[in-house]
Amino acid sequence: MVIQSLDLRHFRNYTHLKADFSPGINWIYGKNGQGKTNLVEAIYYICNLESFRTRKNVHLLQSGHPQALIQAELKRIDVLHLIRIQVTSRGRQVFLDHSVYNKVSDYILSFLALTFTPEEVVLFRGSPQERRRFFNRIQAILEPSYFRTLQDYAQALSQKNAVLKLQQKEKLPLWNQMLARHAGIMMQKRKSFTESLNLHLAELFHALCGRKERLELLYQPSLVGQEETEHAIQETLEMATEKELRVGHSLLGPHRDDFQLMMDQKPDREFFSQGEFRITNLALKMTLNQLMFQMFKIHPVLIFDDLFSELDQTMNSRIMDYFSQLDNQVFITSTIPPERVKPGNTLQISQGKAI
Repeated sequence: MVIQSLDLRHFRNYTHLKADFSPGINWIYGKNGQGKTNLVEAIYYICNLESFRTRKNVHLLQSGHPQALIQAELKRIDVLHLIRIQVTSRGRQVFLDHSVYNKVSDYILSFLALTFTPEEVVLFRGSPQERRRFFNRIQAILEPSYFRTLQDYAQALSQKNAVLKLQQKEKLPLWNQMLARHAGIMMQKRKSFTESLNLHLAELFHALCGRKERLELLYQPSLVGQEETEHAIQETLEMATEKELRVGHSLLGPHRDDFQLMMDQKPDREFFSQGEFRITNLALKMTLNQLMFQMFKIHPVLIFDDLFSELDQTMNSRIMDYFSQLDNQVFITSTIPPERVKPGNTLQISQGKAI
């Protein structure tokens, strides 16, 4: 999948920008605060119909303008598409090949993008909620039935929490049974997903940085040591009834699960340096890139915002060598001009303009 051109109007700090891109590596550089991240944010929005920085559309609009326009020519499986997205503070309207398009889930599965941003580097140092949200979203893309499982579990959890808040103890067995049914499915799916990632994660970590330590992702269910059967899970949930009645909400289940990166059995938050958080997160993204290609037979657009800070020159060179071998279209932002990118694949940004 390749974004051939982009046309922005009144998006963030861009009054108007038109740019053409290479199907390979695109290096976007300029001083801080000029609009580099805004540009790749628009590219991500084209693919995912959301920002990786904000959930409020109003933040995407140039000051004083009621609407932003993002338009792109995008080639997928040798078919050229025209995408036009009008964004207002109230929502968005998507046009695909001149027709209004409302099937968001189908759209996202058709046009895929992965990001690596400074905010995501701290994914494994932040809250478990952020990690669950990240993996839920990725898993829902790779396995659409997982999204329905998430919805079913969330509905049952909401009902149980309402019962706990009202101290209606007699109704809890029914909702524990419902939760146990959906929890078992979620736990099994998360376990299988983690196993799929770990088939490639260590290999890609080595390819990116040359280190011999084994990197793996550890799934940490809150129902530790439980058989993933409805009956066993329900029994565990019911054992927590009195404590849950005291606090007024559910304490156990997949909504309390967590994930952790391990390097030769050393956990991330206790042992990883800032640079190691960065390179292991990159290895995780490259593993997801590989899984997406295996699933959909298209190469996602890859966006790396401020990738090379806090990595030494040897590591940077190794990563660029790896990128040069990919079949993906790649966007990289940096404060410095490229050293190893072919001419014609660079774009300098200054005060919301390409110069």
